[in-house]
Amino acid sequence: MPSFEPIDFDPHAPLRPTTPPVRRGFLLTLALLCLAASLVYGIPFILDRAGYAWEAGRSRAAIEALDKLEKAGKINDASVLFRMAATAVSPAVVNIHTETEFRGPNGQVQALGIGLGSGVVIDKDKGYIVTNHHVIKDAIKIEVRLGRGQAIPARVVGADPQTDLAVIQVRGGLPVAARWADSDKVAMGDWVLAIGSPFALDQTVTAGIVSATGRNNLRIIGEGGYEDFIQTDAAINPGNSGGPLIDLAGRVVGINTAIYSPPVNGNGNGRGERRGSPHGEVGFNTGIGFAISSNMARRVVEQLVKEGRVIRGYLGVRIQDFSALAPAHAEALKVREGQGAVVSDVEPDSPAARSGLKNDDVIVEIGGREVVGAAGLRNIISSLGVGTRVPVRYYRDGKPRRGEVTIGEMPTLVALGLRLRDLPPHLLRRLPDEPGSAVVVEQVAPGSPAEEKGLAPGMRVLGVGDQPVRSKAECEHAVARLIPGKAVPLRVRGADGRDYTIRLGGDGQQP
Repeated sequence: MPSFEPIDFDPHAPLRPTTPPVRRGFLLTLALLCLAASLVYGIPFILDRAGYAWEAGRSRAAIEALDKLEKAGKINDASVLFRMAATAVSPAVVNIHTETEFRGPNGQVQALGIGLGSGVVIDKDKGYIVTNHHVIKDAIKIEVRLGRGQAIPARVVGADPQTDLAVIQVRGGLPVAARWADSDKVAMGDWVLAIGSPFALDQTVTAGIVSATGRNNLRIIGEGGYEDFIQTDAAINPGNSGGPLIDLAGRVVGINTAIYSPPVNGNGNGRGERRGSPHGEVGFNTGIGFAISSNMARRVVEQLVKEGRVIRGYLGVRIQDFSALAPAHAEALKVREGQGAVVSDVEPDSPAARSGLKNDDVIVEIGGREVVGAAGLRNIISSLGVGTRVPVRYYRDGKPRRGEVTIGEMPTLVALGLRLRDLPPHLLRRLPDEPGSAVVVEQVAPGSPAEEKGLAPGMRVLGVGDQPVRSKAECEHAVARLIPGKAVPLRVRGADGRDYTIRLGGDGQQP
């Protein structure tokens, strides 16, 4: 056997190369690289696994807690509120189908429109149902379909375009009526449910919270509209219009009316747009829906049922928000910006004029209620009873003042979005035709019934029905003698010199 003794090796064989000694610097570099690799790859892996374990632990703990709550009946207790509220109101929610005719220039029917909306029963014995005006507007046929699919013909009791509310009626008793809630007690964060027929899906219930209250300057209904919206993220879609927004006690806090419709493919105005039917419309839930507050809806509905029309309080002022004023003008008022509403004009012989209010007065409180902006003042005045005397607090030249005002009844033409004026004699003499007719349209509210019928400033009003009128006062007296709630027939002369008759107001079904 070979041995390791030197004699066993061939002294003439070439020597093997020797390995240089390992340097400390190389070992240190290798150690640092290993440490860096562990930091880059090892620690995240460990933390990831630890995170998985922590999440798994949380999940197991949550499951165990939920199992305990379920065994104790707590989960069912939370869900039962939603189930009971929906069960209490759902039988009072109806599906509304409408038919509308579209006529061509020759008066012949060219198309038949089909509309869909919702409604809520408020009087089961008399068959009264609340819905939106835009759901039944111009309808020639209205059918109410209950939850079991039965279709019942309905008639319009009254409609109010300025709040987008309407009352319809069916014959025979209905099974259930919903209860009203006090919307002034609704607060941001409260749970609410929306019930209706979105996209023709009957008895659909969605849940959400109240996102905001008192939205009154959205101009969804139009410049001449009265708005007091509850904003909610409960899903509201086309077909929900007219259905109820309810609280967890099963009471109606609002009437679903509008959804926020952002621009689609460059179209749309980015503001709220009313949706009464899914047919041929672009619109979907975006988490922002609006319902007319129950307190406003209830006041309007009760008057529609009792009077067939809405009788609103009237102060006789034109008002503005501070944002509409020039900076120098706003500064000259010497009142904190955003406080109250600014009087821009006072109608002669109006309640405001008799109470001593003047231009540039800033009304901050009336009837014991704080005024927040022009829209807020309009809502307060419209809700006050005609003939009631209420205190008013305002600023004049920066100094606080107090007074009292007796609320009048809003003139019919003003309620329809029309303001008239008398031509002065020197201008009247220049008119070659009918020099005795001095009534001219001064202002038409955007989005009002008057604008929808084509009235515009500068047109002359010749008569009310068959009765000629020669002054603004004569015109207003002639309108006041008409049957309340019926359409106002005005004979007007357009810019082209042609005379024609238009019908303003009524129940929304007049041609």
